[in-house]
Amino acid sequence: MAPLHAAAFWFAALIFLARTPHVLRNPRGRAAWGATGVGALGLLTLGSVVPQPVLDGALGGMNLINLVQNVCATLAFWLMLRASTNDLPARPALADPAALLVVVVAFTVPFLLVRERHGTDFHFIVREIDQPAMWVYASVYMAGVAVIAATTLRHGVLQNPVALVVFRVGLALVVVASIDEVVSLTADHFGLFAAGARDALRLAFDPPFYLGIVLIVVAMASLTFRRWGRDLRHRGHHRRLRRIARRHAVRAVERPGDPQARTYDLVIAIRDAEVQGRTLDDAELAQVRSAERTLTRSLGG
Repeated sequence: MAPLHAAAFWFAALIFLARTPHVLRNPRGRAAWGATGVGALGLLTLGSVVPQPVLDGALGGMNLINLVQNVCATLAFWLMLRASTNDLPARPALADPAALLVVVVAFTVPFLLVRERHGTDFHFIVREIDQPAMWVYASVYMAGVAVIAATTLRHGVLQNPVALVVFRVGLALVVVASIDEVVSLTADHFGLFAAGARDALRLAFDPPFYLGIVLIVVAMASLTFRRWGRDLRHRGHHRRLRRIARRHAVRAVERPGDPQARTYDLVIAIRDAEVQGRTLDDAELAQVRSAERTLTRSLGG
C-alpha cells in the first residue's frame, strides 16, 4: 500500500500548496485548505515518503507517530466537515470544536494506557491489539472518523454538482472502510472468526480508505482548478475591457484583488458611459456582452 499512501500524500500536499495564494485572499476557504494540509501531514506519518522510524524517533521512539497520525486524520476530516457545512443555516453539532476535542481525548487517553509502546512498528496496533486499551484506542479513533465522515456525507455540500458526487463517493468509501476496521479490530481483539477471515478484514481497510481520501482531495482540487479557469477568463475580459475604457475615456473605480470583481466594475462603468452617450462599436459591444455572460455564469455558481 506504500505507493497508494505516497500518491495520496503528494496529491494532497500539492493541492495544499496550490490553494495557498487563494486562501490568503479568501478566508472562507481556509477550513478546506487546512483539511488538505493536515491530511497531507497525516499521510506523511505513514512512512511512505519519510521512514516512520525517523519520524517516530524524533518523538522518542514510543510509537507516538501513530497517535499523531490519527489526530491529524481526525482533524482533517473534521475540518472538511466544517468547510462543507459553512453555508448551512446551522452546522451539525459535530462541527463544534468541543466535539472534536471530545473525540480526540476519547482515543488519546487509552493510547497513553497502552503498555509496551517502545520500538517503532508500522503494525503497532495489530501487534498489541490483545490489550483492552489498544482496542479501545483504535476502535474509538476509527468510529470517530466514521461518524465525522458520515455526518459530512449527510450534510456537506460543494458548489459544483460533479465535484459533490466525487466528494460523496470518497466519503462513502471512508465510512465503509472505517466500519470494516472497527469490525476487524474487534475480531482481532476477541479472537472472532477464523484467522483467514480476520486477515481479509484487515486487508480490506486500506484500498477503500485511501482511495476515498484521494477522491475527496480530487473533489476539492477540482474546485480550485475551476476557480483558476474562471480567474483566467476574467483576466482576459478585464484586459479587453480596460482597452475599451481607455479608448472611450471611461474612468472606473476598480476594487483591488479579485479579477471577477474588477471585471464587474469595468462592465458597470462602461455601461454607465453608454447611458451617458458613449457609443461602442459592434466588436466592443460583443466583448462587453461576453464579459457579462461570464460574470453571470460565475455569480450563478
